[in-house]
Amino acid sequence: MDLKTKRKKELFEQKERRKDEVISAAVEVFKEKGIENSKMTDIAEKAEVGVASVYRYFKTKPDLAVEVAIKFWDMEINSIYTEFDKDNINNLIGIEKLKTILNVFVNLYNNHKDFVRFLEEFDNYVIKEQIPSEKLENYEKSIINLKNIIFEALEEGKVDGSIRSDIDNEVFYITVSHSLMTLAQKLILRGNILKSDSDVSGESQINLIIDMAVNYIQN
Repeated sequence: MDLKTKRKKELFEQKERRKDEVISAAVEVFKEKGIENSKMTDIAEKAEVGVASVYRYFKTKPDLAVEVAIKFWDMEINSIYTEFDKDNINNLIGIEKLKTILNVFVNLYNNHKDFVRFLEEFDNYVIKEQIPSEKLENYEKSIINLKNIIFEALEEGKVDGSIRSDIDNEVFYITVSHSLMTLAQKLILRGNILKSDSDVSGESQINLIIDMAVNYIQN
């Protein structure tokens, strides 16, 4: 590698590090103030850079919000994915592995409330700002791992006989993941509105949805 190429590579890596620092700062600002109430100047201050530097990396706030969603998902969810690589998970039959994977939503509800709150706010922000789907392609790729893991467990269950062979994987994944995430967001964001809402714990409600889903597909 000649000196000119090496220098160009170093500048690119430096730029990427600073860009990632801005994204990380935005994660913290959005968690504290919410996406709508956060300003680019707040993020610049948190990242300890000039606001012009923030706009150099991200032309608009929606562009930055998408990158924050990707970063936040990677920080929160991928740390949970490591549990699925352990032998005590891989040695389970399909139906047992699937239930273990769906328990990620219990983990989210109990331990990742800021993330669940952000996802709800981000969805609303996407709609409000009319962010086109093509700008969300990388975000969609960042969340596809959970889908792949669930599909793998479903297929393993169909092979080992623990899951019904007529189950449509796509319908199951979309319906169950949306139901669990929506319930978790409702419990976290809106809490107990009516007196009767406190009669059953949030974790019990999430576990019931998981049990219903598992019992439905069990062979």
